[in-house]
Amino acid sequence: MHSKRQRLFQPILLIVLLAACQTQREAELDVLPAQESPEVSMRPLPGEPEVSGDKIGDISLPVYPQTGKQFRRPEEVVELYLQELSLRQKIGQRFLTGFSGKSFSNSTKKLIEEGYIGGVLLSRHNIQNRAQVRALAEALQETARAQNPSIGLFIAIDQEGGRVNRLDLDTLTRFPAPYYWGEYQDPHYVEAAAYIISREALSLGCNINFAPVLDLYNTPDDSIVGDRSMGENPVLVGERGVYYLYGAQRAGIASVVKHFPGHGRTTVDSHHELPVVDIDEKTLLNEDLLPFQIAIRHGVEAVMTAHILYPQIDPDFPATLSSTLLRGLLRERLRFNGVIISDDIEMGALLSRYSPQEIVKHSLNAGVDIILEYGTLDVLQLIEEVHTMVESGEISQEIIDEGVRRILLLKWKYGLL
Repeated sequence: MHSKRQRLFQPILLIVLLAACQTQREAELDVLPAQESPEVSMRPLPGEPEVSGDKIGDISLPVYPQTGKQFRRPEEVVELYLQELSLRQKIGQRFLTGFSGKSFSNSTKKLIEEGYIGGVLLSRHNIQNRAQVRALAEALQETARAQNPSIGLFIAIDQEGGRVNRLDLDTLTRFPAPYYWGEYQDPHYVEAAAYIISREALSLGCNINFAPVLDLYNTPDDSIVGDRSMGENPVLVGERGVYYLYGAQRAGIASVVKHFPGHGRTTVDSHHELPVVDIDEKTLLNEDLLPFQIAIRHGVEAVMTAHILYPQIDPDFPATLSSTLLRGLLRERLRFNGVIISDDIEMGALLSRYSPQEIVKHSLNAGVDIILEYGTLDVLQLIEEVHTMVESGEISQEIIDEGVRRILLLKWKYGLL
């Protein structure tokens, strides 16, 4: 009885502690403070002494206690890895793929050893129980770290709450859909929910979560996104997204906001066909994009793209394949310097119009850093085809390197280098 009462009050206690441990953040957009990264322990190399903590992303040189030995700056570490990686290994780091089975198979081992992939996606068909997921994640990472050079994997999950809940285990906390989080009108609830979701995922070996959803609930009852959205008001959705990032970072997991530049207006499911949103850039910036702008201002590390066509902005390509939207709008206008991840390229919105090879070529050239693939395409073949495209000049070596730099820097932040 005592343990049941403890479990009942744990979420409530966590919310109270989170609220007590940090100063009150302002609710209005124009007074939200710049994001401060949580303090974490530096991860020394095997056999080296522990070192004093520093902030994630801070490029000052921390030192070993007593010895005074300095670490390299993360940018220097990344450049050293770039020198060691072959072109094919660099290309492999640009892919994050699903796989079949609940155990570590030879085919999955081959993806890591031959493909040198950057990460894997866990789905419900990979998950049986807590011990099994932990063992699977450990086997994945051990295999990745045995490669030369040794680079850990992103182990990704879609754990939003509500109906998108891939770690669907009775031993984990169940949250309602994010839309209902806003009913409390308390950003600390969002922060606490994000902390719990992220901490539980991290305990099972996941290190990156495809959440939160920053799409607006623009067309209630018809929207494909629906209650996965945190609301209709772009400023409030942006604020809730920032508090979600605070909670996730405090738990120690990377967050990927989605679906840029916004899926809230669509009534067409991009899993099956290509949605078209016929609005101009001004409307997009002032409404759908506002939550993403707020998240970028507060240091979001990764953004997932949407397979949506905006004919008034780019009549030729959907967002995932659009240099206008990714390099022009997201990188230059919004000044986002983090990792861009595609939504699953197997979706009908893309595959009904383009071949896998065309999708990969256009997305990499448009500015996508990580290509997400659910697990039915031949990733090893795609890696080989990208290699051929680089050698033929269809994709430049510079484009490959710029994406790998962002990927490795994010991996450095989360202890994967």
